[in-house]
Formats: sequence, C-alpha cells, structure tokens
Amino acid sequence: MASKNEDIFINLRDNVAFLVVEDDHGHYLLTEYCLRKAGIQNEIIWFENGQQILDFLNGDGHPRKEGNKYIMLLDIKMPKVDGIEVLKEIKSDRHLMDISTIMFTTSNDKHLVAKCYDLGCDAHIIKPPGKVLLQAIARLAQRI
Repeated sequence: MASKNEDIFINLRDNVAFLVVEDDHGHYLLTEYCLRKAGIQNEIIWFENGQQILDFLNGDGHPRKEGNKYIMLLDIKMPKVDGIEVLKEIKSDRHLMDISTIMFTTSNDKHLVAKCYDLGCDAHIIKPPGKVLLQAIARLAQRI
C-alpha cells in the first residue's frame, strides 16, 4: 500500500529526472532528503553551478537521456553563471524551453521574483525545502 506522500507523486513518471542546481552542498543534501522523504524515487542529478547545468543540457560531459523530462530546481545566486542567466538561456532555446523550472533561492526580492516569472519559471520557492516545494512539484507532475 502506498504512503500518503507516494500518492501525491503518483503522476510523476519514471522518465522524469530532477536537476538540482545548487552551489551549497548542504542545501543540496537537504533538498535531496526532502524529495526522498516525500516518496520521490526519481533520479536526482546535482550541479554545483550554472555552467555545469548548461554544459549538461547542451550535451557536454554527462549527456541528457533521450526521452527524459526534467524538473529543474535552480538556485539564483551561484558562481560562474547565475540562475537568472541559466533561466534566460533555457527559455530562449526551443530544445530546452519545455524544462519545468522552479527557482529555489533565499531571495524574496519582489523585483527578482517578477523577473524569474517574466523569464518563464514555473515557480519561485524560498529555501529551505519543504511543503511549498513539494506542492509545486506535484503541480508540475500533472503537466509533464
């Protein structure tokens, strides 16, 4: 019998992977723990900065799996390439624009939040991960 948490994510298909773009290893571990505790068993791939995720999405190094769908949890403030720049690049690329993106950050700056939505993010969540993040993922799971 499925637990209550597993029932929430019943629509999350096996071919959906989570891309966690987070420069703070502790925040990544907390996010992974939150997802697993909620019953999410999908693949989780961690990237430490914006350049790593762009390389991945463009097929450099660790290539994307054909047919996979992605939900990206994207920190805004990171070294090399920040989350806003990553969001701009993926939403302007016809091959990447369908990636569901949750801006996941400590910033509640109204102008920054508005910019994220203007660029095409699906949600803006304040850290640490918790119920609000899981609710956003549940909404995205129904669309993917």
